[in-house]
Amino acid sequence: MMQKNVSLSIALFVAIIFATLAQATEEPQLNSDSGEYVLNIPYFEFDSAEGKQAYEVILKAPLNDNPIFSVDFSSLKMRPVGNLPNITGSNICLKTASGSLLACQAETKLDYSVDMARCINSDEPNCVEKIEEAYANETKECQAINQSRIQLCGVLGGDAYLPDLDPNDFIDPTTITTANANPYFPLVHGNKWVYEAGEETITVTVTDQTELIQGITAIVVRDVVSIDGELVEDTNDWYAQDKEGNVWYMGELSLNFEDGRLDDLEGSWRAGIESAQPGILMYARPEEHIGETYRQEFLPGEAEDFARIISVTASTSNENFSCSGNCLQTYENSAFEPVGFEDFTPEHKFYLPGVGKIRSFHVNPETGELAEGEDVDELISFTPGS
Repeated sequence: MMQKNVSLSIALFVAIIFATLAQATEEPQLNSDSGEYVLNIPYFEFDSAEGKQAYEVILKAPLNDNPIFSVDFSSLKMRPVGNLPNITGSNICLKTASGSLLACQAETKLDYSVDMARCINSDEPNCVEKIEEAYANETKECQAINQSRIQLCGVLGGDAYLPDLDPNDFIDPTTITTANANPYFPLVHGNKWVYEAGEETITVTVTDQTELIQGITAIVVRDVVSIDGELVEDTNDWYAQDKEGNVWYMGELSLNFEDGRLDDLEGSWRAGIESAQPGILMYARPEEHIGETYRQEFLPGEAEDFARIISVTASTSNENFSCSGNCLQTYENSAFEPVGFEDFTPEHKFYLPGVGKIRSFHVNPETGELAEGEDVDELISFTPGS
């Protein structure tokens, strides 16, 4: 039934596609094996009898001077990439995803042009081939990330993500104690966690510093990552707890080091700057949100982590900490790690009440086991604060 509907809609697709080809930002790519030009349109929304669908449209053309206008209509193919719910009104989420795709494609093309210019002035063997291969892979990744965003929109809905936070609904973070702290993410001054993941050591400390963000006073939590004693990342995370006990993620300043020198600030963002939005880091009552997917941060192109609560009765253990039926388990991922892409390994985290995260690991989505090449992040020590 599905195939019949798709076939009957080809004429409609052709009309829409060719009406927008003049505005397309993606250029056709030459397939040297088949001698054809190929143009991929990674997302097209289509109403079928089965509901709203997302399609990847692939146009092929024989090699000549004007491939766009000599497309062989018999080569038109439509590959379904997932069902989308019928969302009424203007779908801001999908529009945001579309804009992010264009930005990714433009950045990829810019990098390609710069790298090609450098290659021309280089004597590196096979330089052009390497750059073209990298460009093809990055283009595919842009499309895969776009599909990840589309699928996320299908879960979250089409409304704009604009959490309405009132500073009066938040508590002074310097007054957080073990009595009023979120048990799964206790922001008590002086709390210190030390984790090990392979050769990495991660030290997380709740400081006595605060940061005013969108009128809300957030506590500064320092996250230091080192490999074999060498500093690779030093981050200030900004968290705020509301009066209900929910912990909000307000942003971070991430200093990334290489060979002992500051390399970049990649991953940094701040709620309110460039329309960045805060997200839920930990619910006060996660048992009321089992199965829900929620944003932990949102700045398109920079910060797009999301999570889902799996259980509040999970069990896990390591050499120093364990829980038996009382751990919170979450599934966490980023839109930058798209489902089905070669590096897709979602992370599972386990939180012990009164302590916080005690264990996390990336899983193979097909087997549910530890992903190849990934290390388990284990809590080695926890020092309570005051």
